[in-house]
Amino acid sequence: MAGTTSFKGDGSANQQSTLGGEVSVTIVAVRSNGTAQVKGEKRLLLSQGEEWVQVSGIVRLTDLDADNRIPSSRVADAHIEYAGNGPVSRASRAGWLSKFFNLISPF
Repeated sequence: MAGTTSFKGDGSANQQSTLGGEVSVTIVAVRSNGTAQVKGEKRLLLSQGEEWVQVSGIVRLTDLDADNRIPSSRVADAHIEYAGNGPVSRASRAGWLSKFFNLISPF
């Protein structure tokens, strides 16, 4: 009795994103050292689904400008999450067969 098994596969993935805009945040807590914990969320309902941005982190109150704005590069321990649902979001996810092969052979 003899048997052979062979598998030949090829694949690639590419993702590129640019995120620009403004998100209003709320001060959750003010600390005695002149910093504040901030948190905010922005939801957009678009023709191709819903998208949202969540932002949280720590800012120095002295870094706020005259309009109470601060660039995201000045947010410490920043957590910025961008997600969405709809046909465009679903198209960029791996299919069930790809997920299966990644489970049994992650290399």
